[in-house]
Amino acid sequence: MVGIIFIIPFIAALLWLLSIRPYCRRNGKSFTPGANIGVTLWIDWQEAKEISKTKGDQGMIAVCRFVLWLHIITFAIIAYAIFSP
Repeated sequence: MVGIIFIIPFIAALLWLLSIRPYCRRNGKSFTPGANIGVTLWIDWQEAKEISKTKGDQGMIAVCRFVLWLHIITFAIIAYAIFSP
């Protein structure tokens, strides 16, 4: 379980660097730096989601949903690790 906690954020960061961030930059967004990588990832993720919905880009919508589910799974695993007996 500990390995998953470290692997999932790594996968999310790779998706951000290789897919979401370049997509935002290609479409003239992604010039808002955050306080840390998590904030910047979240801003880029929201911008990519909005751009892909307006353009009807199903591939990027799927990537954005996958990143959202990675974050939800990570939160659930950490909550389980904290509150399990």
